[in-house]
Amino acid sequence: MHVESSGEDQAGYAAATAKMTGSIHRFRAAAAAGTVTVDADSAERMASKLEAMAERATDRLTRVAFLEQRVRLGSSPVALEMAEQTRLSASGTPTSAKENLLLYIDALRELAAAIRTSARTTAETDSTTAAQLEQTGEQL
Repeated sequence: MHVESSGEDQAGYAAATAKMTGSIHRFRAAAAAGTVTVDADSAERMASKLEAMAERATDRLTRVAFLEQRVRLGSSPVALEMAEQTRLSASGTPTSAKENLLLYIDALRELAAAIRTSARTTAETDSTTAAQLEQTGEQL
């Protein structure tokens, strides 16, 4: 049996995660379309920081894995229920720590990739514009 604190809390977390994921997808689409401009050096610094955060979060997965084990709290019904609740909080439900941590890691990596895409698109646009201006200057 899994006991959740309240449906409102879980719905709120799911809505926040969906909002974050949607924002990242919109940013990535805008970056791919070339409507986001960012300096290459700034983009690399931001993306590197995001990837470092993703690596630290990935490291935390080992801590969650420890909690996935059945914790021996005793043999009473209360102890067994507490052990099961601890395990389910760590992993096994859509709102558990492991699943949220995996979503967070994916979001960080996706955002880092979108920032790098934006920087490449900006550099390509800048190069094209510079070439066009140079050609226009030669024609004048």
